[in-house]
Amino acid sequence: MAIKHVVLFKFKDGTPDATIGELIEGYKALPGKIDVMRHFEWGADVSVEDLHQGFTHCFITTFADAAGRDAYIPHQAHQDYVKVLLPHLDKLLVLDFEPQVVK
Repeated sequence: MAIKHVVLFKFKDGTPDATIGELIEGYKALPGKIDVMRHFEWGADVSVEDLHQGFTHCFITTFADAAGRDAYIPHQAHQDYVKVLLPHLDKLLVLDFEPQVVK
């Protein structure tokens, strides 16, 4: 069964927009380096409810199955990206789920 990997970023206060842009570009480059990433989408918060708790960016990766997700996590390209990303984050939220489709 497919796995959706949802990641939310809350950047540290004062992180320059240019740095945020570079970090997003780095994440967007991963599907070209990690073949188990079947689908990738992202966006910045545009909610009007003000419930984001400081999280500003959401990234969703779809894997064919748990084995794909499990191969992604230790993949060198992912680990290299994480090392660059983490110093700029105040909080990180990760949630994986198996999509349940309503018919």
